[in-house]
Amino acid sequence: MQLNPHSSLPSLVEYLKMLSSYRVMSTKTRLITTILAILIAVMLVIVGVTTKAQMGQTNTQVILNLENGQQYFGVPHVYQGDNYGTPTNTWPLYYGPSTASQYWSQGGISNDQPVLELVPAQNLFAGAIFWSETYSGGSVTISIIGTYSSYYIYPADGYTIYLFLTPTMWGISPQYNYSIPFASTFTPTTSIAASPYEGEIMMPQSSTPYIIVQWQPYWQISGTYSGATGQWDIYIVSNTNGNNPSIGPSPSPNLGSGWAGWDGIGTGAFQPNPGDLIKITVTYDPSTNTLSSVATDLNTGQSASFTLYLANYFTPPTSGNYIFGVGGENGAFETNWALLYVVLMGNVKPSPLTTSTTTPATVTVTTTTTVTSTVTSLVTTTVTSPVTTTVISTVTSPITTTVASTTTTFTVTTTSPVTVTTTVFTTSSIIQTMIIALIIIIVVLAAALVAVTIRRR
Repeated sequence: MQLNPHSSLPSLVEYLKMLSSYRVMSTKTRLITTILAILIAVMLVIVGVTTKAQMGQTNTQVILNLENGQQYFGVPHVYQGDNYGTPTNTWPLYYGPSTASQYWSQGGISNDQPVLELVPAQNLFAGAIFWSETYSGGSVTISIIGTYSSYYIYPADGYTIYLFLTPTMWGISPQYNYSIPFASTFTPTTSIAASPYEGEIMMPQSSTPYIIVQWQPYWQISGTYSGATGQWDIYIVSNTNGNNPSIGPSPSPNLGSGWAGWDGIGTGAFQPNPGDLIKITVTYDPSTNTLSSVATDLNTGQSASFTLYLANYFTPPTSGNYIFGVGGENGAFETNWALLYVVLMGNVKPSPLTTSTTTPATVTVTTTTTVTSTVTSLVTTTVTSPVTTTVISTVTSPITTTVASTTTTFTVTTTSPVTVTTTVFTTSSIIQTMIIALIIIIVVLAAALVAVTIRRR
């Protein structure tokens, strides 16, 4: 049989073409598969990092900032004043740029730095500011900067930091401003002597126990007691009804019978001078159930601190909505404690509650009014302050009047209440957008891979 050398040539050529095509398609398939795998790995890494960051993130929330002439209130809040156990709305009192000199002149100091006066220099008075946060676990830190201008005999009784209140009879809304159910240490019907040196400490209603940290500058400067080493009083407060509080641990672990809580604990002590800036930072770590704090006189560098393991006296809080606060108080001695700055740090964010605040804004609405009287003075006041970009605030600023002299008709410029709404795109929203884009790309590449596979078959 004679072989035809050309008879098998077409089939060989076709086989080589098919092999080449297969190799090309196989290469495309491997390339698409590799890219797909890389994108999936990138997406998993981003998701993992985002989840870890969200679980362990630390937010910095400025509650108020009056430093350097600012007038910034960052969250909805309510106030409560205490006059020997009787509620009062006379304080806390805000002194803005135009009235701040009235606060400082009480101590013969010339200054126009705005302050939020928590309590006046009168005995057995207290005052506090409260706000709400949604807590998602982890450590929480509250840091404040305060001062005073006037005192009687000794500067006492310092500041209190409130942690993890869960009220059921009040909240952070307008109807509860200056209307918080509370009892205090020297209330005639309560009269709780928790510490030898404590002042008039307010204890608001709460359905669960909460923590009060008091820096008491009278300790170790003029007040001493066996077992007391520092300037800090720590109380675990229970006050479910609002008028019948109890303080633990009782008896006091360091002072013994007759007292409650940890009294005069820590190391270091100082007595600030009028006008000194006092920084206090309090941190609670639920992983170790440990409380720690340091107070520093920013003018002299002196400090006082403590670290305390709460053991079984306090149960670490679960995730949820809690109220935090900062207060000032007086006992037999009188000091006009005030705030310039408050910040909260941790895995927290403002609770979805609303109220009006007294934050002046950089928004001015001009109206014209006819006045039928003769005025011979010209008064112009301009209030400028940053506006929060994280919440919607209702702004209520004092009316500012510009009056032309010796005329019967003139223009009045007023600053009216204005609601400012700002939309902010956060880092988490950007990351979510990136993840969605990656998912779309992966779906497209997967579809291409399927198409190539079908075509190869």
